[in-house]
Amino acid sequence: MNTSREIKHKESFIDWGRFFLKHDDVSAKVKDTSIEDVVTKVCPPGTLEHQKVKAIFNWVCHNIEYDLEALKNTELRSTDPAEIFKRRKGVCSGYSCLFKEMCRVAGLECVQISGGCGENKIKGKSRHSWNAVRINKEWKLLDPTWAAGYVNSDRTKFFFEYDEKYFLTDPKVFIEDHFPDDSKWTLLPETYQVARGA
Repeated sequence: MNTSREIKHKESFIDWGRFFLKHDDVSAKVKDTSIEDVVTKVCPPGTLEHQKVKAIFNWVCHNIEYDLEALKNTELRSTDPAEIFKRRKGVCSGYSCLFKEMCRVAGLECVQISGGCGENKIKGKSRHSWNAVRINKEWKLLDPTWAAGYVNSDRTKFFFEYDEKYFLTDPKVFIEDHFPDDSKWTLLPETYQVARGA
């Protein structure tokens, strides 16, 4: 038998699901001429912190293409959010710096994190970049680059294919393929980190 609290919880969950489905579709389609304009449209007054994060993440993942030319030529890489926004292209550092800037405009605290990824666990060399954002005083991990899509095996084409796995990912899952140079950004207790490295 459902209690009134259980019913209320289920209704709340369904309402949030509808909000995100509708809002994701709307936020992905916003096309404006400045970072500020996009943030104003996807995060209208009254938007809660987690809603802002989802809207911004969704916009970046659906509107920024992975820059294959910059992947091959490091001199073409940019970490200027305005340039990434204008060109609608970037490598991982471009995605994460744009996400960070959009969060700043929305009044959210966000950091850019560098480290190893995939099978490469070597510390001290930046091979990938992602973000942590503070929601209701708690840090959460996300990777807009990997969530946006993928590059084919011969690195000639990028495919948009949104992957929710990299949005507010559990730190125990994130550490499986993201290794920050600064271990505090694993968001895991030190004992867990030591156990992983053993």
